Amino acid sequence: HWEDNRMHQLIIHKLGPIQHCELSIKKYTILTGYQASGKSTIAKAIYFFRTLKEDIFQLILRRSFSQLESDEKRSSLRSDFESAVRNKFLSTFGTSYSMERDMKVTYYYAQGVDVSVYLTENQDFLSPNYVWINYSQPIRDLLNKYNRHSEHGQLRQELAELFGDPYETVYIPAGRSILTLLGGQFNYIYSTMDDAQKRLLDSCTRDYMERVLKLRPQFANGLEGLLEGEQIPPARRTLHREALDLIQRILKGRYTVTDGEERIWMDTGRYVKINFASSGQQECVWILNLLYYYFVMQNPVYFIIEEPESNLFPESQKAIVELTALVAGAGNAVLLTTHSPYVLGAVNNLLYAGTVGQIAAEKSAEIVAPEKWIDACCCEARFVENGEARDCMDSELMQIDNSLLDQISHGINKEYDILFEIEQDAKMQQKNGEE
Repeated sequence: HWEDNRMHQLIIHKLGPIQHCELSIKKYTILTGYQASGKSTIAKAIYFFRTLKEDIFQLILRRSFSQLESDEKRSSLRSDFESAVRNKFLSTFGTSYSMERDMKVTYYYAQGVDVSVYLTENQDFLSPNYVWINYSQPIRDLLNKYNRHSEHGQLRQELAELFGDPYETVYIPAGRSILTLLGGQFNYIYSTMDDAQKRLLDSCTRDYMERVLKLRPQFANGLEGLLEGEQIPPARRTLHREALDLIQRILKGRYTVTDGEERIWMDTGRYVKINFASSGQQECVWILNLLYYYFVMQNPVYFIIEEPESNLFPESQKAIVELTALVAGAGNAVLLTTHSPYVLGAVNNLLYAGTVGQIAAEKSAEIVAPEKWIDACCCEARFVENGEARDCMDSELMQIDNSLLDQISHGINKEYDILFEIEQDAKMQQKNGEE
């Protein structure tokens, strides 16, 4: 399906820390760089635009079931869509008062299909920084078509074709451990929140929380239980075994939901409640669950995963990268934000395996399983710094250029070398003084 996405492009101008960024959306995307540099801004912008087709679907679905208002009193679908996009933008990126007046974000889905969000001054509204939405004619035509039309049997397919996007977008934010730390208590806390309180959460985090709450009961018999009673072809059975093996290596246990309680079972037959598990297990468990769940469902998903390395030992960081590559290779797509040189190194190994595999497939497969290879043509890597997102793919080697991170390592090593010289000089002076 990925060829359907070849036209996708994001342009950000003066949003948050990002001054200007133009990014082609590929099957495997890496964003790295300093904290607070804008990686999350880019990731959230991609989530925001890619989920608009789902917003349209839900708007049309709700209208088809609503018979409370006459057509004369009911607002137009276009008006509802623009209002939903405006509210979602503010929920994702915060108040427009903090944004620069010439902020503009545009997403190109396909030839002639795009959406832009920018600020405009309008005396009719209380806020001088009024969020304005502009979208191309094909989207207008679809909204006009369904304004009074209730038949929507082919709507998802029609939206996928219009937006050149057959993927569901799944956002997995940083700071995941708070949800697992609260465990079963979170169900109660979230259910008692009213709509106004829920809106205080940014839309990405809210989507993640609701997705986890909805899917949690599916894991009563662990990850293996998702396949209970299913006939799996031998080739795909190998992929499932590989995925489950990686998950076991990362989680160091088996995840289940028993009597509403999340547990991680050890090889000894004992278990630990998720809120008493290690910080690394708490951070990664729902990355693993969501990756495997959608891998099993075989519906194409675009995963956006922030800092998958959080609280994980380097060996587990390598394994989680391999899992994302395996899932991407099975018809999905992945975007990762990371600060970790181990994550970048693991991605480079998979890129290199893909390159070497073209000329020595069998020997390369002995080192790295082919289902984990990453095609360099489908990989985008950016270093986010000083308001820009610079391409950090080495065009000759077809790998991520680690030199930007290596500069930091050189700085640390240089500091150590200077301290070593000071120590040697001090010892020499001490020795001369004793003589």
